[in-house]
Amino acid sequence: MNLSHLIQGEPRALKILLDTLQNTFLVCLDAQGRLLAWNRAFAGLFPFIVDFKGRPLKDLMGVPSEEKEAVFPELQGTEPQTHVLCLKHARHHFRCVTLAVACGTLMIGERLHYSEDQVFNTLSQLTNEMASVHMKLVQKHRELQVAYGKIEHISRTDPLTDLPNRRSFMDRLEDMLLATAPGAEGFSLVLFDLDHFKQINDLFGHDAGDQVLCRFAELLKKYSRKSDLPARFGGEEFIALLPDTTIKEAWVFAERIRRELAASRLLKDKHRVTVSAGVCGYANPLSREELIKQADMALYDAKNTGRNRISIYSSRP
Repeated sequence: MNLSHLIQGEPRALKILLDTLQNTFLVCLDAQGRLLAWNRAFAGLFPFIVDFKGRPLKDLMGVPSEEKEAVFPELQGTEPQTHVLCLKHARHHFRCVTLAVACGTLMIGERLHYSEDQVFNTLSQLTNEMASVHMKLVQKHRELQVAYGKIEHISRTDPLTDLPNRRSFMDRLEDMLLATAPGAEGFSLVLFDLDHFKQINDLFGHDAGDQVLCRFAELLKKYSRKSDLPARFGGEEFIALLPDTTIKEAWVFAERIRRELAASRLLKDKHRVTVSAGVCGYANPLSREELIKQADMALYDAKNTGRNRISIYSSRP
């Protein structure tokens, strides 16, 4: 008696055997390659699937990516065929044998266990892939940092004059106040306002007005030290934060700028551009708003006493 006759006489034993196989699966497919029946080993490969009936096998298994012809094979044929297939959700490979039967195709798949060399090669490939991904992530991180730096610069810079804007200045002033200890040498503020700037726009146009603003920004940069912070405060107003600077030294700084601007010929018809400024010094404990208010009061005095001049804040009425 051969094995075939024994199996035919013990169908229940065959079913138990097929259900207890752990590394070998057995499935039956219809003519379209859809699952009709399967054993427990096959179901165990896909714990996330409840019902396999009618599912195409090629949705669950495929040709290994290292194969040159990564096309799912035709499983029909009267003669037994052997293929290597892998799970799509895991790196498990199977040697599969198919055979045509009355209801479709019978497939048996045996799990392949790789040698140490194959495992080493696979790990090496994965390591190289991870290194490549890491390098790409590092590059993307650098690109994001550069983009963030540009966004940060745009958000804190006046686009016309390329000076720090009001937000940037207020943040730096707040930091200066927090860092200045009581009794330490303080700093000074100078608040500038271009005289009759509206007339310049009305008489010569906004392009000419922009040129005046840019020229004044250049003067601020020219006379500012590396530690100073000149900024465009808004409209035709500019401001400068001068660390370790007395009120008298701040007045000299502002006067140099005022004189050079007044001597410049920026507009036609000999129209002279001038600026007024208010100077104040830090005295503990003052907030940034109080400091700016003092500089603004000094500027108001310069405007009211003829313009084109520098005034120093005085607490006396």
